[in-house]
Amino acid sequence: MKKYFFFFILTGISISLLSQDLTFSVVADPQITWLKTDVDIVSNDGSVFGFNGGLVLDRYFADNYAFSTGIFLWHTGGKLLFADSTAIAFRTGKDTLAPNTSMAYHLQYITIPFSLKLNSNEIGYITFFAHLGVNNHISIGKTADVSSMDIDNVGIPDEINFFNMSYFFGGGIEYSLGGNTALLFGIYYTNGFWDVTVPKDYRTTLNALSLRLGVRF
Repeated sequence: MKKYFFFFILTGISISLLSQDLTFSVVADPQITWLKTDVDIVSNDGSVFGFNGGLVLDRYFADNYAFSTGIFLWHTGGKLLFADSTAIAFRTGKDTLAPNTSMAYHLQYITIPFSLKLNSNEIGYITFFAHLGVNNHISIGKTADVSSMDIDNVGIPDEINFFNMSYFFGGGIEYSLGGNTALLFGIYYTNGFWDVTVPKDYRTTLNALSLRLGVRF
């Protein structure tokens, strides 16, 4: 975890030196995440706590408008309830879930967003912002728990797609500490539109509600 954090910091510092119109922020997003499907026989069975953290890079093309990107490490997942018996390919071998079995997914992604950020004029020490765009997710970790079968944190590499996409929107405030430094507070909603699971008889998408905390430099 530490090596990812220092990589994000060093990348942001290096890039920020290239342009006066480019700022970077270090952010941490505690969140609630869940899975949603398009069929009744496989349904959401609850949310899990997730975490998203990394760098936001803002390239301003006007005083209050910026193209925004960055790099993040996203810990996410959710729980699904399978009404019928279902074959699952675990790393330890294939197994069959009995009807009405719940499975918890624990997923990790490297995320690179492409987005637009809109800022208000500063009012006192506060600037309001809106932020929306598209996330590109690359899978780096995929495990599952099935408590009824004593399966705990077992890999499911053949069950999860390598690439995923979602859209997000949110907003919040920046509280100026002087110069270019500011504290960030925001709320974000993320909705997946790419199937998380490998081709099956249903589609599964990731969703999240996040609280953003950060510092802009």
